Amino acid sequence: MELADLVRWTPISVDFSGPAPVVYWADLSGESFVEPFFDQTVARWAAGPRARSLVRTGLDALEALDGEPSLEPAGMIFHLSRCGSTLVSRLLRTVPGVVVLAEPAPLNALLGLDPGRLTEATLVRLVRLVVRALARCRHQHDRLLVLKCSSWNIRRRAVLAAAFPETPWVWVQREPVRVLASLCAKPPDWLRVQTAPAQAAWLFGLDRAAVPAMSRVEFAARTLGAMLAAAGADPAQRLCLDHADLPAAVWQDVLPHFGLTADATTRHRMGVESRFYSKELTPRAFTGEPAESHRITEEMRVAARRFAEPGYRALARTATGR
Repeated sequence: MELADLVRWTPISVDFSGPAPVVYWADLSGESFVEPFFDQTVARWAAGPRARSLVRTGLDALEALDGEPSLEPAGMIFHLSRCGSTLVSRLLRTVPGVVVLAEPAPLNALLGLDPGRLTEATLVRLVRLVVRALARCRHQHDRLLVLKCSSWNIRRRAVLAAAFPETPWVWVQREPVRVLASLCAKPPDWLRVQTAPAQAAWLFGLDRAAVPAMSRVEFAARTLGAMLAAAGADPAQRLCLDHADLPAAVWQDVLPHFGLTADATTRHRMGVESRFYSKELTPRAFTGEPAESHRITEEMRVAARRFAEPGYRALARTATGR
């Protein structure tokens, strides 16, 4: 296959485990990112009738194809985890012409690299190239991109800011003790970094020697504190949202912050969409979270108060509706 044939293909994985970095491309030219997360769209495509063999290239293909038209980034979404950010991204997806890339694996692969692997300048360049390749113009009606980042990506916010310095961003948060209870009830993959103290040290700024002795609750609370500190350190072009202000804050505040507009029909569609569980593939009416599934213990209260609430309160003073 010629390189030019990859113009409308999408990088779905970037692998740095071998002797040379590899990019895997998929023909998603006929797909739309309608699932809550990027990887879910890839999985649907892979199981469907339009699936084709992946194409493997080096990083140089990203550079070679960068002259092709890509969607302009209207905004980025960063968040504390388990705080309503997926609802924000799903509502923005209802705006005509807006494409939402939610937590794409290739971006996470780059931002999760040990800082010693690449220079900061090289990482910034690769992040820009990957995002632009992900946002390649594939459908005639697509006009703008919203990038939803994984929660821990806020610790690498400086890289994304350097790659897209003109792009505004939102920070979504929630009372830390509630986030902590959710994380402990259903731990995300990134919490497993506690088993790799060196990685936990550079990713979250924690004491490498102290990480193994931390309880799961303390470690999770400290990571939340690190994320909040990172969000608080970069106020430029930032809009803070609290879980309590959703969903109305999306059409009242996020849209104008990203330079987007929505007519009455779109706003109504957002209201309807907000009544469903945001992370599920098929619509299911939201009925609330069972209290027992996110039980808050005294250990959680103490850890949240000590490590995360100061940062949360500081940002809450700037949040919409406060």
